[in-house]
Amino acid sequence: MVGPGSMRPAMVQRMNQDIDRVLAMPDVQEKLAQVGAEDGGGSVRRFADFMKQEQEKYAKTIKDAKIVAEG
Repeated sequence: MVGPGSMRPAMVQRMNQDIDRVLAMPDVQEKLAQVGAEDGGGSVRRFADFMKQEQEKYAKTIKDAKIVAEG
């Protein structure tokens, strides 16, 4: 889950804690494993770093493939 960059830090922390709690549930872990989901959860910083890495990875892919938006 993501939200706007202007989200209050207290709300970010609350969402992170709630999501971590759900991701720790055995039935949720089982379902995620069944679909090959990658490791999730952790700190707000960990998620921010992951999102930054994903953005850089896909920006490079788009640039290398010369993909352009139409419209």
